[in-house]
Amino acid sequence: MSDLHLSLMIFGLVVIVGVVVYNWIQEQKFRKIAQQRFQAPREDVLMSSSGEPMMDMRNPRTETLDDVRIEPSLRHEPEPEPLPESDPAEAIEIIEPPSKPITPVARKAENIYPAPIDSVIDFVARMDFSEPVQAGSLRAALSDIEGGKAVYWMVLNPSGQWEALSKAADRLELVTLYVAIQLADRAGAISSEELNGFIQHVQQVGEMLSAVVQLPERKNALDMAFKLDEFCADVDILVGVNVIALEQATFPGTKIRAMAEAGGFSLAGDGTYQYCDDHGNVLYTLSNQESAPFSNDSIKNLSTHGLTLLFDVPRIPNGLRAFEHMIQFARQLTDSLKGMMVDDNLRPLTDEGVTKIKQQLSLIYGKMDKNGITAGSPRAQRLFS
Repeated sequence: MSDLHLSLMIFGLVVIVGVVVYNWIQEQKFRKIAQQRFQAPREDVLMSSSGEPMMDMRNPRTETLDDVRIEPSLRHEPEPEPLPESDPAEAIEIIEPPSKPITPVARKAENIYPAPIDSVIDFVARMDFSEPVQAGSLRAALSDIEGGKAVYWMVLNPSGQWEALSKAADRLELVTLYVAIQLADRAGAISSEELNGFIQHVQQVGEMLSAVVQLPERKNALDMAFKLDEFCADVDILVGVNVIALEQATFPGTKIRAMAEAGGFSLAGDGTYQYCDDHGNVLYTLSNQESAPFSNDSIKNLSTHGLTLLFDVPRIPNGLRAFEHMIQFARQLTDSLKGMMVDDNLRPLTDEGVTKIKQQLSLIYGKMDKNGITAGSPRAQRLFS
């Protein structure tokens, strides 16, 4: 090997080391700026800085993810195309977890009751009255049912159609009623005391109105409530993607509003911009990372150091495509506002990181489908409320 070859090799090695060191210094610089501006880093939903499990809204997951620490690749993305209507039959590739088997909850159970009552997630009592009861009297008798869980009343009208008791005419005479209480939601499973109170009240109303009351087995209902709550805790995930300003820059409110409106968002009463599908389902939201909410009155004078896009995993129909749409819009914001896309630990969110999140979402959606609680379905909307 000649001296020239040796010199070129050494020079090339020095250049490579220099680039690596420069990139490391730049990342540390951006992290320091972001940490000074915002609150202490939150746990990232699907990737933590130490490779720890995903976090849901109540309990930590038990499956780990490999940590991803590589330089961001920011590029201009085309305008996100509007999402097509959800197709429940559309096949989605599911990546099965290697070691954690799926515990059946509802599987593909069909509902045997009139909507919105659900045989899987509700404790349902039936009343058959010996004499017709007017809807107004029935409403008054049932109005004292209390508790933290949602309660539903459906009655069979004289024409043979089911309708909500709340919408029935006062003088409408009824002979059959379903009354249901939800077994679980984001606040947890129904308690034994709450279920006992519901049963007692239904029985008292039945005696008062001379009705035959049919009730499910109480123990089975409490067991089902526990299983539903355990299942929900495993899949109850919020994915947050942040776009932050670099150096001392800020994002002007007028430009944020222009991009949101051009992207098909609408301003909601809670101070966030919402992106919805054709059926009015909120697919994801855009909010100010600082404390001030967005409003038509203040947006002209508003400026912020960061924005957050939030994706409520189990409530979103056609979730993988909706997530991809959110990422496209986040990249568009990053490019137009000259910012940086980061996760909740203020790490640059790269293409590889996005792919990793999508793989985890496939696991979650596969688990939900196999348990009969499809993401974005009426059953899921109620459980994750």
